[in-house]
Amino acid sequence: MARVVESKKALSVYPLKLSQPLGAMYAFMGVKGSIPLIHGSQGCASFAKTFLTRHFWENIPVQTTALSQIATVMGNDDVLHTALKNVIERAKPEVVAVITTGVTETRGDYTEGSIKLFRELYPDFRHVEILCVHTPDYEGSFHTGYKEALLSIVKNVVRTKYATVPDQVNLIVSYSLTAEDIDTLKELLELFGLKVIVLPDISMSMDGGVLGFSSVIPNGTALRDIQRMSSSTITIAVGESAKAAGEYLEKEFMIPMYYFEHLMGIESYDELIRLLINLTGRDLPERVKRWRNRLLDMMIDSHFYLSKKRVAIAGEPDYIIGLSQFLAKELGMVVSLAVTTVKTESLETLPVEDIIVGDLEDILNSKKDFDLLIGNTNLRHVASKLNVPHYRVGIPIFDRLGHFLKGFIGYKGSTYFTMDIANLLMEREEEESYRVPDYVKRRYEQC
Repeated sequence: MARVVESKKALSVYPLKLSQPLGAMYAFMGVKGSIPLIHGSQGCASFAKTFLTRHFWENIPVQTTALSQIATVMGNDDVLHTALKNVIERAKPEVVAVITTGVTETRGDYTEGSIKLFRELYPDFRHVEILCVHTPDYEGSFHTGYKEALLSIVKNVVRTKYATVPDQVNLIVSYSLTAEDIDTLKELLELFGLKVIVLPDISMSMDGGVLGFSSVIPNGTALRDIQRMSSSTITIAVGESAKAAGEYLEKEFMIPMYYFEHLMGIESYDELIRLLINLTGRDLPERVKRWRNRLLDMMIDSHFYLSKKRVAIAGEPDYIIGLSQFLAKELGMVVSLAVTTVKTESLETLPVEDIIVGDLEDILNSKKDFDLLIGNTNLRHVASKLNVPHYRVGIPIFDRLGHFLKGFIGYKGSTYFTMDIANLLMEREEEESYRVPDYVKRRYEQC
């Protein structure tokens, strides 16, 4: 059982937490033809757009209602209605995601009522899905914003129960999965003869394969496919942020949900494989067996460098959950500290000595010794101060190219991840072996 402590600091130093609107925006990056409309000041949208552009190195379509001081104080629906009208006429989206911010939530806007009134005033736009996601900046984090966005999508788009398609499954994924991770899962399900509807599917929109400018999200999960999620035989939810959307489909449409906290390493991926074998009656494909053997071999080869090494992890909860369990339970490392952004139900069960809901400075203040730090780009400052190797995982990664093309889950992704961190520590040991000890330096200086 981990000891979870919430930081009581009056300020954030080396911030870790990302806002709820940013998490909601991220979810819509995998919905084809969608455009996020940030209902707040212009700066809210500008920051989010810049942030995601630096992470993905791609054009990020986003619009804003650009609330001014006067509009905020007076508080009518005209600003939102004008923004919706302009976005629909100019961008021609299939889905507009109205994402609220601290400004509109503090003012107490009834955004759903405003959208309903817009429908009445502009009946010609009835073909466009307009969703509302409540994401005030002053509470929650990226994790909760993403979770609320997925829940809003299934609640508002999946309305009708269609006849069950025997070989069709829903796959609802966490923000912790990269484009390569989603491709890995889609290929696995296809090897078992299954058709898969992924929500959201950034493997088609944020993978670097889209050329040119687009005013909406150019690829991803199509609206008609989301509507047909009610006809699937099962739902596979990966990550705590995906669980609520899967539970909604199970409750409303009687679609059994199979929940996986993460899919890193052998144990959790074996569980997924067993589910697919029981569901389809097919044998495990040979290529998947080979990667399982490679992962086992890599774990054996790397244990000299990884076993009992002390590691600190920083990131949103879904990253902490997957990384800590794989590192501690399967690689034999000691997860000495994890720093995350919001407390969730799973944190206390993790194989971690201490978990702090706080910021990256908490790693410095912990006074613990670490052999490795794992987290996003912003952790590099802490790693530099501690003179400890830093492996980049999470959001944002803007000082490395192609992070979203790396895989971390399944047998293959876990093999490469294990190899990467083992090589980091191996390189560090090689450097240290040539370093002259301080006592030798002092003796030499005295001569």
